[in-house]
Amino acid sequence: MTQKPIRMIATDIDGTMLRRDGTLDPVVRSALHDAHAAGIHVVPATGRPLIVAADVIAALNHDEYWIFANGAITWHHGRAETIRGYWMEPERVVGMIERIRRQLPGASFAIEFEGDAIFETGFERLVPIVEGLHLVDDVTTAVKARVQKILVFDHTKTIDHLFGNVSEAIGDDGVASYSGMSFIEVAADLVTKAMAVGELASELGVDRDEVASFGDNHNDVSMLEWAGRGYAMGNATDDAKEAANFVIGTNEENALATQVRALIAELD
Repeated sequence: MTQKPIRMIATDIDGTMLRRDGTLDPVVRSALHDAHAAGIHVVPATGRPLIVAADVIAALNHDEYWIFANGAITWHHGRAETIRGYWMEPERVVGMIERIRRQLPGASFAIEFEGDAIFETGFERLVPIVEGLHLVDDVTTAVKARVQKILVFDHTKTIDHLFGNVSEAIGDDGVASYSGMSFIEVAADLVTKAMAVGELASELGVDRDEVASFGDNHNDVSMLEWAGRGYAMGNATDDAKEAANFVIGTNEENALATQVRALIAELD
């Protein structure tokens, strides 16, 4: 049976689109722009919140759809418009944090809101602190607005230990994932990159088997499994490779660009 040409590319950013040093190679940028020019919807899908994605947005110069916060936010950059958002109310967030603290007494937290974020001491060791990130003593006393994501970190624990304990503590109230950073990310229940990509594809009239996804880490697994064609990077985690239909080269080899050009060629 002949495969349908790809009409949407959903691609992770860090470890997939970007090189190890965080830069966007012009080869990758050019390939994604050529895909868009050929009529393929290009949708970067990242665990990053919008407030810490300015560098990538500027580097790619893509004014169409973006997915942030592991699927919690779908954004149209050209219109500066939130297409869809999945939020957690403050009471629910505080309840989950309290349960996580009982499970992991040494854990600390950061909270992402719609336009800014707060963090407890120690988070500055994990990420650059940019404008919009604010230090607080205890996030539970500062959660006053709806939340798009909770971040959980403990410098003394492995990521696997954190993931198992956070998942157990939150139960069905949220979805835990990780993306190569030393913290666990918790989004609203049922929220994943796959859900966000699937909803956007449906709205744009794109079938599941017309979507190609690219990723390299645990938070990409759902998207790699869902898409008609899932491509794991050569530098991907084992679970991402197992979820994908194909394993390609690494981000250092600009393998995303090579495969995107192959998908464009299918349109001829």
